[in-house]
Amino acid sequence: MLYQQFIQINYMKKPLLFLLVLDFLFLCGDSVYGNDFSDGLDAANRGDYNTAYKLWLPLAEKNNAESQFNLGAMYDQGKGVHPNGMRAFKWYKLSAEQGHPKAQFNLGEMYREGIIVTRDFEKALAWYRLSAKNGLAEAQCNLGLMYAEGQGVKQSYKEAIKWYRLSAEQGYALAESNLGLMYEEGQGVQQNFEEAIEWYGLAAKQGLSGAQSKLGLMYQTGKGVIQNYKEAVRLYRESAEQGNVIGQEYLGVMYVLGQGVSKDYVLAHMWFSISGSNGNQKALKNMRLLEEEMSPSQVEKAQKMTRKWKSNRLKQAK
Repeated sequence: MLYQQFIQINYMKKPLLFLLVLDFLFLCGDSVYGNDFSDGLDAANRGDYNTAYKLWLPLAEKNNAESQFNLGAMYDQGKGVHPNGMRAFKWYKLSAEQGHPKAQFNLGEMYREGIIVTRDFEKALAWYRLSAKNGLAEAQCNLGLMYAEGQGVKQSYKEAIKWYRLSAEQGYALAESNLGLMYEEGQGVQQNFEEAIEWYGLAAKQGLSGAQSKLGLMYQTGKGVIQNYKEAVRLYRESAEQGNVIGQEYLGVMYVLGQGVSKDYVLAHMWFSISGSNGNQKALKNMRLLEEEMSPSQVEKAQKMTRKWKSNRLKQAK
């Protein structure tokens, strides 16, 4: 169950940061079932999922919630077993019904996504709420999003703020960023750019690429902070290097305008091209407009640099 980030953003316009779902950890802590559970944990940590499965299955059949959750995650991820969404759902549900927060969260995800089971926002909301009340920061953030978007519940920015704040106070980066957005937009709270800067900054320090691009835009435009092009470029670059299409596009714009960096159409073309190849149509449009101002040799150089950047990124991912 991968956490996903959906962003709608245009240059010099206000972005909207949607849901990010955490990739759950299936290696839980101590259990009252003692050695068998711990031995399964040791096996899974060294990559021996077959042994972990054999040790956890009898415990799960005896209603051990941690083992049930772990089996659900193994079926979900295809670790030691063939991937099977319905079996994952079965074990998550058994664990969730015993109050396991991560199992409750993953059930919420399954109902929200509607891939394994029929999409049902009300059921997703109910499971998120149980998990959130058990203190899981990711669930609190997602519950906030459901309220912000009016999915499965009447839209309420104030309720969204409440859950974002609970999550953000635990240091969850996406909740920090979403709380920053609410302050920037004045949704559920009085508009406060300085407060937005603070929350974006906390998320950006944790490496959240969307928050980095948002904070960069605040510095570029001088909204809530003294205008600082170099700081904007630094943040855009951090975002861009992580593969964020908005950070890539904005960095390209800075090279076109010569803000915080020397004007460089070749580098601008490279970043527009990289962003565009990841689905950003506006960046592709900017790239084509820029080509009208470039020589064929400059375009060729930019294309070569783009290929090199993508190749290096592929190597880093291996």
